[in-house]
Amino acid sequence: MLTTSKESNKIRKYRISQWAFLAPAMFFITVFIFVPTIYVIYLSLLNWNLLDSQPRFVGLSNYLYLFQDSNFQTALVNSLLVSAAMILVALPIGLGLAVLTDLGLRGSKVYRTILFAPYVIPLVASGLIWSLLFNGTGGLVNQLLGVFRISGIDWLGSEPFAMIAVIVVTIWQFTGYYMLIFLGGLQGVPLALKEAARVDGASAWRVFRYVTIPSLTPSIFFAVIVSIIQSLQTFDQVYVMTSGGPAGSSTTLVYYIFEQGFGMFNIGPATAASVVLLLILAILTFIQLRISHRWVVEE
Repeated sequence: MLTTSKESNKIRKYRISQWAFLAPAMFFITVFIFVPTIYVIYLSLLNWNLLDSQPRFVGLSNYLYLFQDSNFQTALVNSLLVSAAMILVALPIGLGLAVLTDLGLRGSKVYRTILFAPYVIPLVASGLIWSLLFNGTGGLVNQLLGVFRISGIDWLGSEPFAMIAVIVVTIWQFTGYYMLIFLGGLQGVPLALKEAARVDGASAWRVFRYVTIPSLTPSIFFAVIVSIIQSLQTFDQVYVMTSGGPAGSSTTLVYYIFEQGFGMFNIGPATAASVVLLLILAILTFIQLRISHRWVVEE
């Protein structure tokens, strides 16, 4: 009986110590994440213009307004276009660069550093640089097109091309990051499987297709989810290069939130759009964690 009492006291002390270590982290998470999130959800239920009105509870009216607002629809479509471009262009390029750097060629570490460098450059700085490159009158991009007798394009001032310019900058910024993700996956592919496939007479392409790609599935899935999440948060490039123009043609979800909240001071639609974006990101994160956990358990 005495032993049982001592054991229960030890367990109780152990649990108390656990909560004591967790308490500071839980405090900061509550104060800086949970409370602001709940407050944003509350604001999304109000009709409130900071300049000339008092807050008024309107329920889900702000969410209904969003899906009737053509500007929000354009912003959502543009964000999805960025996501599609990242999946269809940036990820394959990143995979190709990872394969090349994994060959162990001379200077591969230097190439890897150079290719990853755009990711660590602040987006505002890279946006300013690319604004000069895409300048419609004397930008380097138009000068290069002129070599092929293509007349100058107003990249940042015309609807067909403003969003393309933003997408190009985003691809350039994040491709090196995806390269590192795939490179880590490539280095985890068992060499024994590759050697066995080669002994059986498989060509380099068949080894890559039937051995390397299946082994890279977790890395590919992770990169896809991360690329979508990063694409949906596109803001800096738009703010610096196009300011959402012309005529809102390059507005993304985050820039729409910024414009509604800090441009027109419409707190209701801005926070409602924030909640919609939060739900999308939460769902994507949940899917990524669930499937990643399944792969870990299977391994």
